[in-house]
Amino acid sequence: MKELRWKWVEHKGKRILHVDYRRLRSDEILLLINESINVVLASPGPVRLLGNIGDAGVSPAVMKEMKKLGGPILRQKLEKTAVVGVTGVKGVFFDAYVAVAGKDTVRKFGTEKEALDWLSE
Repeated sequence: MKELRWKWVEHKGKRILHVDYRRLRSDEILLLINESINVVLASPGPVRLLGNIGDAGVSPAVMKEMKKLGGPILRQKLEKTAVVGVTGVKGVFFDAYVAVAGKDTVRKFGTEKEALDWLSE
């Protein structure tokens, strides 16, 4: 995984961290999770995050790592999280993610535009 898979975007005046997990294998996802957590921690204030997991190899190992590394950070640093690409078995993983992050601050969407609009509210 050589290309940068995250970037800051602005939508309707809000700064949003966009993390692209699409078409990554579980081992690549684990690396990107750690990288994106470092970006969130380095941010001076609360972060709004958009994660696209379309066609990603989300596995139990990925979810375990998200809970271990992401749980405290999600509650403290992430203001809102939108996830795109939740299909099939990823719905089970998404429900586990919501249990860690909190129901009011995490939502799934069919498109990135819908996700960006909600993150910008």
